[in-house]
Amino acid sequence: MSVSLLEFKRARKLLEAFCEQRSASFGSNAQLSCQQEGDSLLIAEVTRPDKSTGVECRRPLVKLDYRDNRWFLFWSQEDGGWQPWPHLPEAESVQAVIDELEQAPLHIHW
Repeated sequence: MSVSLLEFKRARKLLEAFCEQRSASFGSNAQLSCQQEGDSLLIAEVTRPDKSTGVECRRPLVKLDYRDNRWFLFWSQEDGGWQPWPHLPEAESVQAVIDELEQAPLHIHW
């Protein structure tokens, strides 16, 4: 892992707090979650399990990668690919990423 364990845990804690705050505005049908996938942190929209099937739906929205002491921010495309975030493709801190996500035009993902 190229990011120090301490930095990664700190980043995840900040992103989890962001997800909790944003989820509170969704109502009861969906919430944001932060999860680790390899050396990346993902923010996903999670919907409650379907009553008939019991299946929970998870849709990736944002991915953060840490390389060369910088966080790289990506948004999810419908085909499953990732594109650099247009307004802030990289940042020195996770707080800068969160600040950008708060300012996202029309809060398109949440």
